[in-house]
Amino acid sequence: MGNHANDCPHCGSHGFWKTFTHAVRTMFRLKRRSDSFEHVPIDKIRDNPYQPRSYILTEPHENLKKSIEQYGVIVPIIVARAGDGFVLVAGQRRLVAARELGLKTVPAIVRDMNPRQRMEASYLENLHREDLSRLDLVDMFDRLRRRYPNLNQEALANTMGLQKDDLERARHFRQLPLPVQAALRARMISEEHAPILAEIQDPDIQSEMVELVYHEKLPPEETREAVNRVLRKEPPFVTSDGSIHFHAPHCPYAHLIPEDQRQAFYSKKEGQRRGKLACMQCL
Repeated sequence: MGNHANDCPHCGSHGFWKTFTHAVRTMFRLKRRSDSFEHVPIDKIRDNPYQPRSYILTEPHENLKKSIEQYGVIVPIIVARAGDGFVLVAGQRRLVAARELGLKTVPAIVRDMNPRQRMEASYLENLHREDLSRLDLVDMFDRLRRRYPNLNQEALANTMGLQKDDLERARHFRQLPLPVQAALRARMISEEHAPILAEIQDPDIQSEMVELVYHEKLPPEETREAVNRVLRKEPPFVTSDGSIHFHAPHCPYAHLIPEDQRQAFYSKKEGQRRGKLACMQCL
């Protein structure tokens, strides 16, 4: 048994986060300054202009509000002095919840930080969050790359746990319609659902389909079936009432089914629900 005294309490990986944070701090040359603890007036705190997170999940947010309403803000937020007020550095969800609850002050660690240090500290803090979406992570990467073009981009990507394929895929998702992007960020749908739902042009119908997928927990295959019905696409499988098999349109047996006896459906799973078996000749 090795010595685990320095293991990270969250990941148990021999101080991974300590090493990780040190590597990023070294990359950015981020210097910590002396801090002070204060109860800061909420109306004096400006939002963080470098906030990587663009979406707050509803259910965890409501749970956080209930906790703060009962016990107050237990973990202080981090702010930097700016003029006669403060700028948020870390703790967006706690600050939003405190504002919504009508609190007048919030416990905060106050630091003297310039804009670059505020941005770097904000990104470092958010890299520890498991619920940060890949879209937000890539946005963070691109903002850092634009801000500091001399940084080694490959090293930065590796530090953030991103690969080339991750970056390209996430940038592709940023071309999707806004309702679909919002659903991805909110973890209402998966990356497999997203391109299927993007085929719907009407944003209102898109939003309705997102709600359907989320509440009914539809897998991608059933989502494809539902979207095909909405778009009235040609069903990819046919059968007849008297047959135990279903067929793809190119199957020679499909052409033997009289038009008045054809039953159409959109997925293999739907066929199986009807008690049909796949035709081994065509599938």
